[in-house]
Amino acid sequence: MGVAGMTTPLREETYEKLLLNAGAFLVGFDPSEYTDAAGLRTALATALADATKNLGATRGGGSFTVTREMRQVEADGVRYRFVGDTFVDSVDANLSTTLIEHGVSNYKTALGSADVTDATDKHTLELRTRIKKKDYLKNLCWVGDKSDGGFILIWLKNALNTADFAMTITDKGEVTYPVEFHAFQSKVTDYDKAPFTIIEFDTDEEEE
Repeated sequence: MGVAGMTTPLREETYEKLLLNAGAFLVGFDPSEYTDAAGLRTALATALADATKNLGATRGGGSFTVTREMRQVEADGVRYRFVGDTFVDSVDANLSTTLIEHGVSNYKTALGSADVTDATDKHTLELRTRIKKKDYLKNLCWVGDKSDGGFILIWLKNALNTADFAMTITDKGEVTYPVEFHAFQSKVTDYDKAPFTIIEFDTDEEEE
Protein backbone atom coordinates (compact mmCIF):
# COMPACT_ATOMS: atom_id res chain seq x y z
CA MET A 1 0.00 0.00 0.00
CA GLY A 2 1.37 3.41 -0.95
CA VAL A 3 1.78 6.17 1.57
CA ALA A 4 1.00 9.74 0.53
CA GLY A 5 4.16 11.35 -0.82
CA MET A 6 6.09 8.06 -0.71
CA THR A 7 4.51 5.91 -3.42
CA THR A 8 7.32 4.26 -5.36
CA PRO A 9 7.81 1.20 -7.58
CA LEU A 10 11.17 0.48 -5.93
CA ARG A 11 11.50 -2.90 -4.24
CA GLU A 12 14.32 -4.68 -2.46
CA GLU A 13 14.91 -6.66 -5.66
CA THR A 14 15.08 -3.60 -7.93
CA TYR A 15 18.85 -3.17 -7.85
CA GLU A 16 19.32 -6.87 -8.51
CA LYS A 17 17.36 -6.71 -11.77
CA LEU A 18 19.25 -4.05 -13.69
CA LEU A 19 20.96 -4.78 -16.99
CA LEU A 20 24.30 -3.01 -17.10
CA ASN A 21 26.70 -1.62 -19.68
CA ALA A 22 27.03 -2.31 -23.42
CA GLY A 23 27.48 -6.07 -23.31
CA ALA A 24 29.11 -8.00 -26.16
CA PHE A 25 28.10 -9.49 -29.52
CA LEU A 26 29.08 -13.06 -30.41
CA VAL A 27 28.95 -14.78 -33.80
CA GLY A 28 28.67 -18.56 -34.16
CA PHE A 29 28.00 -19.16 -30.48
CA ASP A 30 25.21 -21.67 -29.83
CA PRO A 31 23.74 -21.26 -26.31
CA SER A 32 21.54 -24.34 -26.73
CA GLU A 33 24.61 -26.49 -26.06
CA TYR A 34 24.64 -25.38 -22.39
CA THR A 35 21.95 -26.03 -19.81
CA ASP A 36 23.39 -24.42 -16.69
CA ALA A 37 24.75 -20.97 -15.90
CA ALA A 38 28.19 -22.18 -14.82
CA GLY A 39 28.83 -24.05 -18.07
CA LEU A 40 27.51 -21.22 -20.18
CA ARG A 41 29.54 -18.66 -18.27
CA THR A 42 32.74 -20.62 -18.96
CA ALA A 43 31.83 -21.02 -22.63
CA LEU A 44 31.07 -17.30 -22.94
CA ALA A 45 34.45 -16.38 -21.48
CA THR A 46 36.13 -18.62 -24.06
CA ALA A 47 34.05 -17.16 -26.90
CA LEU A 48 34.79 -13.57 -25.85
CA ALA A 49 38.51 -14.33 -26.10
CA ASP A 50 38.06 -15.94 -29.54
CA ALA A 51 38.58 -13.45 -32.39
CA THR A 52 36.47 -15.63 -34.69
CA LYS A 53 33.45 -15.38 -32.37
CA ASN A 54 33.72 -11.98 -30.71
CA LEU A 55 32.27 -9.38 -33.08
CA GLY A 56 34.61 -6.85 -31.51
CA ALA A 57 34.53 -3.50 -29.75
CA THR A 58 31.48 -1.30 -30.23
CA ARG A 59 30.73 2.36 -29.69
CA GLY A 60 27.55 3.90 -28.35
CA GLY A 61 26.14 0.60 -27.13
CA GLY A 62 23.49 -1.02 -29.27
CA SER A 63 19.81 -1.87 -29.43
CA PHE A 64 17.49 -4.87 -29.54
CA THR A 65 14.13 -4.32 -31.23
CA VAL A 66 11.18 -6.62 -31.74
CA THR A 67 8.58 -5.19 -34.13
CA ARG A 68 5.21 -6.89 -34.32
CA GLU A 69 2.58 -6.27 -36.96
CA MET A 70 -0.67 -6.84 -35.12
CA ARG A 71 -4.20 -6.99 -36.45
CA GLN A 72 -7.49 -6.63 -34.58
CA VAL A 73 -10.48 -8.42 -36.08
CA GLU A 74 -13.09 -5.96 -37.28
CA ALA A 75 -16.72 -6.95 -37.02
CA ASP A 76 -20.09 -5.21 -36.91
CA GLY A 77 -21.26 -4.45 -33.41
CA VAL A 78 -17.80 -4.40 -31.84
CA ARG A 79 -17.56 -1.60 -29.27
CA TYR A 80 -14.57 -2.73 -27.22
CA ARG A 81 -11.37 -4.68 -27.52
CA PHE A 82 -11.81 -8.30 -26.47
CA VAL A 83 -9.44 -11.00 -25.33
CA GLY A 84 -8.68 -13.17 -28.34
CA ASP A 85 -9.55 -10.55 -30.99
CA THR A 86 -5.93 -9.74 -31.88
CA PHE A 87 -3.49 -11.66 -34.07
CA VAL A 88 0.21 -11.21 -34.78
CA ASP A 89 0.73 -11.19 -38.55
CA SER A 90 4.50 -10.82 -38.54
CA VAL A 91 7.48 -10.39 -36.22
CA ASP A 92 10.86 -8.83 -36.90
CA ALA A 93 13.69 -9.05 -34.37
CA ASN A 94 16.99 -7.25 -34.78
CA LEU A 95 20.19 -6.41 -32.94
CA SER A 96 22.14 -3.32 -33.95
CA THR A 97 25.35 -1.62 -32.90
CA THR A 98 28.28 0.40 -34.27
CA LEU A 99 31.60 -1.39 -34.73
CA ILE A 100 35.06 0.15 -34.46
CA GLU A 101 37.22 -2.91 -35.25
CA HIS A 102 38.28 -3.41 -38.87
CA GLY A 103 39.46 -6.20 -41.15
CA VAL A 104 38.02 -8.27 -43.98
CA SER A 105 36.61 -10.85 -41.53
CA ASN A 106 34.58 -8.09 -39.84
CA TYR A 107 33.53 -6.71 -43.22
CA LYS A 108 32.37 -10.14 -44.38
CA THR A 109 30.17 -10.46 -41.30
CA ALA A 110 28.76 -7.00 -41.95
CA LEU A 111 28.27 -7.42 -45.71
CA GLY A 112 26.96 -10.96 -45.56
CA SER A 113 27.16 -12.00 -49.20
CA ALA A 114 30.91 -11.71 -49.56
CA ASP A 115 33.81 -14.05 -50.28
CA VAL A 116 37.23 -13.71 -48.66
CA THR A 117 40.44 -14.99 -50.22
CA ASP A 118 43.37 -15.43 -47.83
CA ALA A 119 47.02 -15.38 -48.80
CA THR A 120 50.11 -15.29 -46.60
CA ASP A 121 49.87 -11.59 -45.84
CA LYS A 122 46.95 -10.50 -47.98
CA HIS A 123 43.21 -10.89 -47.45
CA THR A 124 40.82 -9.95 -50.24
CA LEU A 125 37.05 -9.47 -50.00
CA GLU A 126 34.64 -9.46 -52.93
CA LEU A 127 30.93 -8.78 -52.63
CA ARG A 128 28.39 -11.09 -54.26
CA THR A 129 25.00 -9.82 -55.41
CA ARG A 130 23.42 -13.17 -54.56
CA ILE A 131 22.79 -14.01 -50.92
CA LYS A 132 23.42 -17.68 -50.20
CA LYS A 133 22.24 -19.78 -47.26
CA LYS A 134 25.78 -19.91 -45.91
CA ASP A 135 25.81 -16.11 -45.60
CA TYR A 136 23.27 -16.13 -42.77
CA LEU A 137 24.81 -16.26 -39.31
CA LYS A 138 23.26 -19.35 -37.78
CA ASN A 139 23.74 -17.92 -34.30
CA LEU A 140 24.23 -14.31 -33.29
CA CYS A 141 24.11 -13.47 -29.59
CA TRP A 142 24.27 -10.42 -27.40
CA VAL A 143 25.12 -11.01 -23.76
CA GLY A 144 24.86 -8.48 -20.96
CA ASP A 145 25.46 -8.49 -17.21
CA LYS A 146 22.70 -8.26 -14.64
CA SER A 147 23.38 -6.31 -11.49
CA ASP A 148 22.91 -9.42 -9.34
CA GLY A 149 25.81 -11.20 -11.06
CA GLY A 150 23.67 -13.13 -13.52
CA PHE A 151 23.33 -12.33 -17.19
CA ILE A 152 20.84 -12.10 -20.04
CA LEU A 153 21.52 -13.48 -23.49
CA ILE A 154 19.62 -12.49 -26.64
CA TRP A 155 19.96 -15.07 -29.40
CA LEU A 156 19.08 -14.33 -33.03
CA LYS A 157 18.85 -17.28 -35.39
CA ASN A 158 19.90 -17.02 -39.05
CA ALA A 159 20.94 -13.40 -38.68
CA LEU A 160 21.81 -11.13 -41.59
CA ASN A 161 22.92 -7.51 -41.55
CA THR A 162 20.51 -5.43 -43.63
CA ALA A 163 22.04 -2.02 -42.91
CA ASP A 164 24.10 -0.28 -45.57
CA PHE A 165 27.84 -0.69 -45.16
CA ALA A 166 28.73 2.90 -44.35
CA MET A 167 32.04 3.91 -42.80
CA THR A 168 32.14 7.20 -40.94
CA ILE A 169 35.64 8.62 -41.28
CA THR A 170 36.74 11.43 -38.98
CA ASP A 171 39.95 13.33 -38.37
CA LYS A 172 41.58 12.54 -35.01
CA GLY A 173 39.10 9.75 -34.41
CA GLU A 174 38.33 6.13 -35.23
CA VAL A 175 36.46 4.93 -38.30
CA THR A 176 33.10 3.38 -37.40
CA TYR A 177 30.41 1.45 -39.27
CA PRO A 178 26.92 0.40 -38.18
CA VAL A 179 25.36 -3.07 -38.38
CA GLU A 180 21.73 -4.12 -37.99
CA PHE A 181 21.22 -7.87 -37.86
CA HIS A 182 17.75 -9.28 -38.43
CA ALA A 183 16.64 -12.82 -37.56
CA PHE A 184 15.25 -15.10 -40.27
CA GLN A 185 13.29 -18.35 -40.16
CA SER A 186 15.15 -21.35 -41.58
CA LYS A 187 12.00 -23.00 -43.01
CA VAL A 188 8.94 -21.58 -44.73
CA THR A 189 6.81 -23.77 -42.45
CA ASP A 190 8.09 -22.08 -39.27
CA TYR A 191 5.25 -19.82 -38.16
CA ASP A 192 4.53 -20.64 -34.54
CA LYS A 193 7.59 -19.01 -32.93
CA ALA A 194 9.76 -16.06 -33.95
CA PRO A 195 13.45 -16.86 -34.70
CA PHE A 196 14.92 -15.39 -31.52
CA THR A 197 15.26 -16.45 -27.89
CA ILE A 198 15.94 -14.53 -24.68
CA ILE A 199 17.67 -16.47 -21.91
CA GLU A 200 18.14 -15.28 -18.34
CA PHE A 201 20.68 -16.94 -16.06
CA ASP A 202 20.57 -16.18 -12.37
CA THR A 203 23.57 -15.70 -10.12
CA ASP A 204 25.44 -18.84 -9.22
CA GLU A 205 24.81 -18.90 -5.45
CA GLU A 206 28.20 -20.54 -4.88
CA GLU A 207 29.83 -17.39 -6.27
CA GLU A 208 28.04 -15.05 -3.88
